[in-house]
Amino acid sequence: MRFLENEVDAFLRMQLLDLARALSGWDELQLELSYLSSYNDKDKIIAVSQFWSYYPEPTKLIGMKTDVYLGSIGSAWFTDSTVIATYLDWTKSLKRPKLAKQWLAMCEEARLMAICIKHRPGTATSFDLRKEIVAKHYSSKRDAHLNRKEYADALFCGFAAAFNHNDQQELWLPEWLKPEHAMTIRELLDDLSKLHGTAEAAKRACRVLEQLEGYVALEGDCRAQYFSLLLHSGTEQPLSWEYIGELKRKKKLHSDLMLPLNEKEEKPEQGERLPNWHRETEKQDESMLRFDIEQGSKTGLISDHVREGDSGDQALGIVQGSSQAASRNEPEPPKPQPLERLDTGLNGKGDAYGRLNRKAVPIYRDAESPDVESRMQYEEVLREITPMVNKLKKTIRMTMEQKRVAPRNELLSGRLGKKLVRAAWEPLPRLFYKKNSPSVEVDAVFCLLVDCSASMYDKMEQTHRGIALFHESLRSLRVPHEIIGFWEDADEVTEKESPNIFHMVTDYVHSLTDNSVGPKLLQLQAEQDNRDGYSIRIAAERLMLRSEKQKVLLVFSDGEPSASDYHEDGIVDTCEAVLQARRMGVEVVSVFLGSGIIKDTERETMRNIYGRFSVLVPDVSEITGQLGPLLRKLLLNQL
Repeated sequence: MRFLENEVDAFLRMQLLDLARALSGWDELQLELSYLSSYNDKDKIIAVSQFWSYYPEPTKLIGMKTDVYLGSIGSAWFTDSTVIATYLDWTKSLKRPKLAKQWLAMCEEARLMAICIKHRPGTATSFDLRKEIVAKHYSSKRDAHLNRKEYADALFCGFAAAFNHNDQQELWLPEWLKPEHAMTIRELLDDLSKLHGTAEAAKRACRVLEQLEGYVALEGDCRAQYFSLLLHSGTEQPLSWEYIGELKRKKKLHSDLMLPLNEKEEKPEQGERLPNWHRETEKQDESMLRFDIEQGSKTGLISDHVREGDSGDQALGIVQGSSQAASRNEPEPPKPQPLERLDTGLNGKGDAYGRLNRKAVPIYRDAESPDVESRMQYEEVLREITPMVNKLKKTIRMTMEQKRVAPRNELLSGRLGKKLVRAAWEPLPRLFYKKNSPSVEVDAVFCLLVDCSASMYDKMEQTHRGIALFHESLRSLRVPHEIIGFWEDADEVTEKESPNIFHMVTDYVHSLTDNSVGPKLLQLQAEQDNRDGYSIRIAAERLMLRSEKQKVLLVFSDGEPSASDYHEDGIVDTCEAVLQARRMGVEVVSVFLGSGIIKDTERETMRNIYGRFSVLVPDVSEITGQLGPLLRKLLLNQL
């Protein structure tokens, strides 16, 4: 069951995902919200705790980033999965395995926190805020457990509070413990601070607690869980605590072939052969030039260790810096390609339309020829919207004429005029003029993307009126446009493909010449699912083929996307599609169609996807009144 109130901001989620991928070096890493923060190296998933969702926005952002730091900088590089697996097996023989697991998780978090600050000193401020908030949280939880007589939980929360607050007064110790035993437990706090061997420190803490008199009075294991310790919480090849260097993973080759190291090829003798051995090439594993190779085969020429500097390196660098281009006509080196988002983007190397749309297949369906009944129905719609179309057309034409005949003198720039006397007394004289420009024409193209999901069954009739208003207005102004209805055929979805239907009411070529476009748009009806991110990418691709200066994509929808394997991350994928289209120069505007009252959750969802470029229509019956000003604003901004 999903609760929309608990969904994270799509922009924040993409920000955290990009941060996690950049720090961990895993392009395939995914991010999810969970009750506890964790890192799963096997499935390449990093979980951010919802504990921070109830704090103010600045604190929430910092807290979630610290979870990402601990997973992507710490666990992905420095946590040994073998040590964790061994420790989890050892806890099975204990009386309180939950308490033992949380001991190690708490110690490991402190160790990783120190590692993150060591490699990324800029994270120190964020971790200081995290410690302060977490210490207060565990202090309150310790008192709550004591009131409920849950002594094992109270003991652990006391240790966690003292550990983060660095104050032994936060500890809670049972009253029945002897003074020497209490001193032994206090010494455990110093043991847990030794960050080099957290597993051994956690084991010693558990053994000491089991041996102390009165430990049986804790009455059971921990009931609450504050830390997550998974079997695959670390990597199989962890870096050591003393590691100093760049955290960077090698790029994978397209083919996993390994060339032999010492195999000599026998070639036939072809005349005299000269020796090519030289003492400078004797050690081939310390080549100076190193490149990130993506194609080819693996060899032993590039070693894993850091090559020591040579005195000749600087000399060679000076020579390279002073080199100049030759006078011969040589081909220019290829320009570097711009970076793109991982697993997304219209021109991406991996999934062309996003990771979640790998199975999506476009199916274009042309509109049928309208019958007599459809033409009669559209005549009624046309009679209703004609006054609005005429008013809009008159406003646009008047604006064009005003720009054409507007005075072009007394300007701050342009051609210098003859009246220069005002320069003597005016601090900022307007001495320039420009020639009258020819009549301005609307250089724009529109694409109307209509959601035809099943939830639109009670809104389609009024939606037809809004689309008709756009079509007739743009047609009267000679602005090419396209009308597409989209949905996913849930009945035909298989494990290999998900067919997405694009109902082509009209295209850019026939939108101004075909008189049957109006009756054809009445064929758009409520169908099944909707995959908004994929459809927006397809529409943006079609818009980019046009030569007009202004490109506008209008999305008529009634809520968040919903399709096969698209429920959890559909909002994020749609938001990514919108951002990519805007980077390409396409203006994406959403028209949200409500059912009477727009809920706060719906308003927040549309803001997460489209930002401030969203028009909210509470009642579909008011759609024509809302869309007229929107279209006028879009067209006037271009003039």
